[in-house]
Amino acid sequence: MASFVLRFVQYGSKTTWHYMEKNDFDVKSIKKFKQLEQSLAAFRKVLRFGRFVDSLHTALRTVNHSDKTIRYCVTFSKIAHSLYLFCDHCLWLNRNNFLQINAPRWGQAGNRYWLLSIIMNLVRDVVELNNLFKAILKKKILNTLNRKVAPKDVFTGEAVQFVRSHKDLLIDTVKNSCDIMLPLSNLGFVRLSPGTIGVVGMISSVLSLYTLVDQKAKLPYT
Repeated sequence: MASFVLRFVQYGSKTTWHYMEKNDFDVKSIKKFKQLEQSLAAFRKVLRFGRFVDSLHTALRTVNHSDKTIRYCVTFSKIAHSLYLFCDHCLWLNRNNFLQINAPRWGQAGNRYWLLSIIMNLVRDVVELNNLFKAILKKKILNTLNRKVAPKDVFTGEAVQFVRSHKDLLIDTVKNSCDIMLPLSNLGFVRLSPGTIGVVGMISSVLSLYTLVDQKAKLPYT
């Protein structure tokens, strides 16, 4: 939980200093928030040092899963995330003079693996949402034919029930949709302001924290 709190504060700091820059705040105050962001980013790297092994372990647990969506999407996502973390660890070692590597090249590789990991997570989300919508549509058509009522009467309350029953999937979809903006921005595929990056990072962090508080909101194998 501490890691997600630090992540939220880190991206909150980015949003704050960008807002302050746009509104001509005091330079010293802006510098303090930039330093806070950098310090938190560095501290988070220390906290997650060695966690690439955990991601590989999760990949081994899902590689033979009976559900093909989990077997392929989650397994490849965890492998890609493990490689991203490995690159991140090497960059931290390089920054602290424990290792000599081509930092820009490793940074780009890490962002690509991060992007691939999130893409695979989103593919899983889309596939599962598609399956759910098909099942709901089929049930709705059958109910309409059997009860001979207007579709809008059958639909009443179904949207709310859907959100309650599948909030884990919906939260994961929104979180991944926010997260994907970060590596896309780092790789130059999209151009986002520091403030926008900060906001999507904060949203993603809040959703991650919520899944820790409410285990029913956490999608399995995420």
